[in-house]
Amino acid sequence: MQSEEARHFRLLGHDPSAAFGSGSLVEVVNGHAFVGSVGGSDPDKTEGFTVHDVRDPRKPRKVFEFKAPPGVHMHKLRYAGENILYVNSERLKNEAAKTARSGFYIFDISNPASPREIGFYDMPGSGPHRFGVDLKRKVALMPNDAEGWNKRVIWTLDIKDPTKPDVIGIWGLPSQKTDGAGEGNDPQPAETTCTLHGPPIIRDNRMFAAFWGGGVAIIDCTDLSSMDLVGHVCWSPPFVGATHTACPVGDKPYLVVTDEARAKQNYRDSQFMWIVDIRDETRPTPISTWFPDRDKYFDRGGRFGAHNILEAISTEGPWANTVFITYFNAGLRAVDISDPLRPAEKGCYVPSVADGQKMVQSNDIGADDRGLIYLIDRAGHGMHILEYTG
Repeated sequence: MQSEEARHFRLLGHDPSAAFGSGSLVEVVNGHAFVGSVGGSDPDKTEGFTVHDVRDPRKPRKVFEFKAPPGVHMHKLRYAGENILYVNSERLKNEAAKTARSGFYIFDISNPASPREIGFYDMPGSGPHRFGVDLKRKVALMPNDAEGWNKRVIWTLDIKDPTKPDVIGIWGLPSQKTDGAGEGNDPQPAETTCTLHGPPIIRDNRMFAAFWGGGVAIIDCTDLSSMDLVGHVCWSPPFVGATHTACPVGDKPYLVVTDEARAKQNYRDSQFMWIVDIRDETRPTPISTWFPDRDKYFDRGGRFGAHNILEAISTEGPWANTVFITYFNAGLRAVDISDPLRPAEKGCYVPSVADGQKMVQSNDIGADDRGLIYLIDRAGHGMHILEYTG
């Protein structure tokens, strides 16, 4: 048994049924949490998503579930505005996937407890992975295969009418450009392949994107239909790649970047959180790293390493200069980056593990307009609803 660890976090509620026990991305809309299931790598797990009434965070309850068709990996979902939810449809690596439809589902969630499928947007290749939606600019940013490119690149879609997405442009790193169809599908080898992971994040006229083994790109997106590379940095090698998320820090000239810990091997000296200085956008420069106590967590079982963050880092308000990051078997961490050269942990939450259960694998986080945090586990521990007290 592993006891709960809580510092500057308070547990309000817990629902073990989230995403059939194998959770990934979470969105909270109109008092309901929508949780995608990472399913696919385990034949005993279910693909799809679940919906939970969280209006009373102390008593969350599942009110809806949607199971994916055979051969479909359905683990990423985003609110697209106007009571519309997008849910990815990515092909798995099995026989059923050969006839599976790739792209994303469009659901009407005007009744959040009973989503209604109203459309599907077809995309080529294996389908989109971790995508983003920018509600302010009314665009969706999809990592997906494309003709003339190797591996996943950025598809920018106009979603002013979220029921009828329209392509604005397709862009990748110059090294990804190729003649003909190009190479698609999942990154192979997993840590070194240059492929967009996502989601790309826009600040003003700059887009920031993580390209797995291909590093981090700063992109001029003044014209979303014709974007240009401004700066690029890649630390793989010598560090192991899998660069997952690149997020600007408020209006400061810094990025927070995570390298995802992979399932097959843990690394003591790779796959952590970076701070990147972008004062000179043409030469983004890593200036510091952060990770929790390796000696405490490294050998606990499961993945040890970074994954995702709350994808909005503010320099004002109660969460100013705070990164909330999931770290798989080290749970959720709150990291103070007010001094970007010396990130410092100021809180953590690691759920308890009963005898016979798999080790915690904190995978994703979301937040609602009440300031509550939703921690999602991929190894059977469900959804924990937390209040940050730091």
